[in-house]
Amino acid sequence: MQKEWTKGSIEVHFEDAANEKTVSRNYPNAIAAVTPEQVEGFTAALESLTSFPYLETVMVEEYTYTR
Repeated sequence: MQKEWTKGSIEVHFEDAANEKTVSRNYPNAIAAVTPEQVEGFTAALESLTSFPYLETVMVEEYTYTR
């Protein structure tokens, strides 16, 4: 089987304590083979633009397997 990267996205979650919920933002069209340093830099940039406390970042990657 051959593994081929199809697409990816990054989800960043922040805490909205005043409303007792989590604010999630999804950024589609991530590049293949994203490094931890790139995710950290992207997260830090987003964190600097909001007043909500940062919770977590989720990297979602999709692959296609063919014979």
